Amino acid sequence: MTRTLMTMLVVASIAGCNSSGESRSTSPSPATATPSIQIEKTDELIATLKSQKTINDQLMVIYERYEPLLDRSDSLTGPDTNQDGIRDDIEAFIDALEVTEPVRNVLKQKARYSQEAISHDFESASDENERLSYKISEKYNKVLACYDYLKVSVEDSTQISRTVRALTYNTKARTLAYLAYNRLLNGTGSTLLSPEEKYCE
Repeated sequence: MTRTLMTMLVVASIAGCNSSGESRSTSPSPATATPSIQIEKTDELIATLKSQKTINDQLMVIYERYEPLLDRSDSLTGPDTNQDGIRDDIEAFIDALEVTEPVRNVLKQKARYSQEAISHDFESASDENERLSYKISEKYNKVLACYDYLKVSVEDSTQISRTVRALTYNTKARTLAYLAYNRLLNGTGSTLLSPEEKYCE
């Protein structure tokens, strides 16, 4: 069911109506501001989330209930009221989860790097863009190391990454921007990092 839902979400992003969006920035807001979207943690929601077997299962519960909150504006990066590099709607999804704060932080770390991949124009295969895309991709290794350090299973962390990626690139414009970034990584490799706390933000 999870795999099917993610496939539908990715397909919807490709076929979305926001094909003309070009903006890569949002209006500046105070860094101390709270995200513009917040999910009320009712007792029923908390109980439902706690009953899930995996973190990604919790994300699926949030998605199924609050999918209309997802930003589908023309902006590639979308609203980020507190300017922490995470789109407000995705941050609200993560904040709603019943997880420890270190786990919540690594999920935000993953979301932040996913957002960074579409915060630059990677259409041109210039040396500068290739260096920048590789630098961003290397940050994902820190996420993997942190997942491992926090004892998040490989299966769950893989599903979480797919879900966060699908939520982030949820319009045609965002998907195309991600593909432009990803194309520059063809032929590159990386070395996995050891599972240490220092890689957790």
